[in-house]
Amino acid sequence: MTDLQRTIAREVSFEGVGLHTGNFCRVTFTPAPPHSGIRFVRSDLPGLPSVPATWPHVLDVIRGTTLGNSAMRIHTVEHLLSALYGLEIDNLTITVNANEPPVADGSSAPFCELLWNVGIMEQEVPRRMFIPQVPIVYQSGETRISIDPADDLQVTCQIIYDHPLLKQQELNLRLTPESFLAEIARSRTFCFDYEVEALKKQGLVKGGSLENAVVIGMDRIHNQEKALRFPNEFVRHKLLDFLGDLSLIGCRVLGHLTAIRCGHGHNIQFVHRLAEAMAAPSPLASASEARAPR
Repeated sequence: MTDLQRTIAREVSFEGVGLHTGNFCRVTFTPAPPHSGIRFVRSDLPGLPSVPATWPHVLDVIRGTTLGNSAMRIHTVEHLLSALYGLEIDNLTITVNANEPPVADGSSAPFCELLWNVGIMEQEVPRRMFIPQVPIVYQSGETRISIDPADDLQVTCQIIYDHPLLKQQELNLRLTPESFLAEIARSRTFCFDYEVEALKKQGLVKGGSLENAVVIGMDRIHNQEKALRFPNEFVRHKLLDFLGDLSLIGCRVLGHLTAIRCGHGHNIQFVHRLAEAMAAPSPLASASEARAPR
């Protein structure tokens, strides 16, 4: 992990439809100065209202993470935020002209490729990180999310389903921009075929298709490619979602993260737990301090 804050080299845009709203959206990524964090701006609303991508601004976690305030909402931000967290981008303004960013192919890869190719630059200002000195655990029923002290950022994610095509899957890796690009970014969102009609009745997945999601039947995969990108693509996407939600803590995290049976609601509750720990005396340190011997 780099010791310095990072943004992108120049402005760049991407277009497409939103997964749940089906609305066409143009999203523009603009470099931001140090200590700006990640901020969404709605260019389609009067006054260009904005919201920081931080956990106090989470409004909803049903089938995705929604941010907002009294002036605006932005739905399904987790894939986009996961790309930023995976690439270690700290400061960025994200301007959208609709209420949901493009779903692209259902993964973070198109955003990663766009931002990686435009260039990510260091800002000569030390990055601040949360470095827990003791384990922090969130548990609810069969879900358990935790972070243990470690000298780098490691992630373990596990899913367990009573389904012949999923069953139990687990992924362990040391998270770097390179490992995120290779192992996580390309994994796509998924749902079960029996859920589709119910989701439509709830007014969701209006922009969903077999081109941007993996639909799981009892004995086969329904999607454009008729194949998975990884044998365990489902746990990889759960980790992708988790990292997008984790980014809402508002800084980098150093430690070994473990997420078992995670989901958006649980992810945000874990972030709340981290925020409580950060409020304790001296929870933050600069990158250089973070690497000092404990």
